[in-house]
Order: sequence, then structure tokens, then C-alpha cells
Amino acid sequence: MNRVLVNIRGTNGAGKSTIPMSMIQNDPEMRVEALGTNKKGGPGAPYITVFPQYRWVALGSYHAKTGGLDTYKTNAMTKMALDYAIDKYPEYDVLMEGIIASTIKSTYAIWFQEIEKEHPEIQVIVLSFVPPLEVCLARVQQRNGGKPVREDQIASKWRAVKRNVRYFKQCGLTSLRVNNANCPKDKMLVNFVRLIYKNRRSTDVSKKKASKKRN
Repeated sequence: MNRVLVNIRGTNGAGKSTIPMSMIQNDPEMRVEALGTNKKGGPGAPYITVFPQYRWVALGSYHAKTGGLDTYKTNAMTKMALDYAIDKYPEYDVLMEGIIASTIKSTYAIWFQEIEKEHPEIQVIVLSFVPPLEVCLARVQQRNGGKPVREDQIASKWRAVKRNVRYFKQCGLTSLRVNNANCPKDKMLVNFVRLIYKNRRSTDVSKKKASKKRN
């Protein structure tokens, strides 16, 4: 099988972070790597999270409440971490998810197109979690202990994620829309792995693309 770079997109409560958080809980070898330095010269942002048992590397860290891509302050930092993960872990698949990044489309589309061109062995899969909006709102309210939430902002992101499924397809990328409303939280990772396996391109296709690029 080829390598995959999976960008999970979704509004608040869509279930994006459930995937890396489940890996954290089940991989005792999980580790966080610092790619930069802090003001004192020690390890610092940006960070990536490595899952040796799953053979995945996720962009960002999950120490704080807001994790993943949301730990990066700029697109430049995101791109730096993405390039590092691809080059440093050639036998690992790459995962990137975050609430802020879920509404960024053109910048990511350009990156993804360039990656598939420069790395024929990598297939980009844009995976949009789009359960019904009321499900997302209920999940957020449950997570926040019933406190009021900005439903208008959540709804706006939900519409953008839903709308952009077609956009990424038109860009020539593998773009999948998933309704995970009825998927128990403890089954999310298993179903994710199955879905990615099902939609991976075969190694033969990757080799043909590499051969075409050389010629």
C-alpha cells in the first residue's frame, strides 16, 4: 500500500480529535517531538506526535485542551511540521486535524496537490466529518457541561466543511464525506482505520505515477 496524508475536517463536536486521542490512549510508545526551540534554547514549538504502534504521525500536540493543528500559530509553522513529518518518517502515514484549519481550503489544496506531485507514493485523503449539525451541537454542550455555546459559529463551520467536500474533489484530491453520528466514540478509531484502508490507492498505482514522473 502507498502512504497516506489524511486531513480530517469538521466543525466543533464532529469527532476529529477522537482519532488521535484514541491513539494516545492505546499506544504506550507515543511520543511528542519538538521541532523548534523556546526562548531559553530548549525544545519548543512546533510539535508533532508520533505513534509507533500505529505507524502514524500527527501534526501538533495534545497536551492542552486545543490540540492538533490548532497548536500552530501560522501556516508557515504548519507547513514546516508537515514537510518534517513526511521526510522524517517515510514509513509512517500522516494525520492533520484541527478546528481552525477545517475551514482553510485553497492554501491546503495547493499544498496537497504539490505533495502528491512531488511524492508519488503519498495519497492525500481529505476526510470531512459531517454528522448532522444538531449532533455536533449536542456533543459540544455535553463536553462543556451544558454551558451556552456560539451555535452560529459552529453552524458556519459546519456549512463550510460540508461545502468544501466538493471543492477538494474538484482539485483532484480524494475527498470523502462521513456521517459518524451513530458511531460510538470507542469505535471511531477502528472505523477510521478501515475507511482509510478501503480508500488507499494500490501500490501499483503509486509506482505508475512515480514512473510517469521520472519519464
